[in-house]
Amino acid sequence: MLTLGIFAASFALHIVGGATDQDWLFAIAVVLIYASATGFAGIAAWLSGRSSGAGDLVLLCWGLTGVAFTTAALWAANGRAFAWWELPLAIVLETAVSGGLLFARRRTAAIAGRGAV
Repeated sequence: MLTLGIFAASFALHIVGGATDQDWLFAIAVVLIYASATGFAGIAAWLSGRSSGAGDLVLLCWGLTGVAFTTAALWAANGRAFAWWELPLAIVLETAVSGGLLFARRRTAAIAGRGAV
């Protein structure tokens, strides 16, 4: 739920930045939109403390949500026009970013478990 809130707040911020002609605010909001969309599953798993175990239906649903949000962001960046590459790219981006976050989470947990900082 918190991850959805992060994405929604980023989306609202981009509307405010665009409506008030504050390009810097709009640019920050777009970066936040892409970061929260492409890493949706990884962020949600990290914030909830869930493991990234194989076959985790919840993680799959978070991933599909991230793919949908990423596809929508790519659609908007493409001038609100559908293109064949948006969905495949969204799948690749969600998998790469969320996978990287889940790897980093597992790696930091392993380091913390050994007592090393």
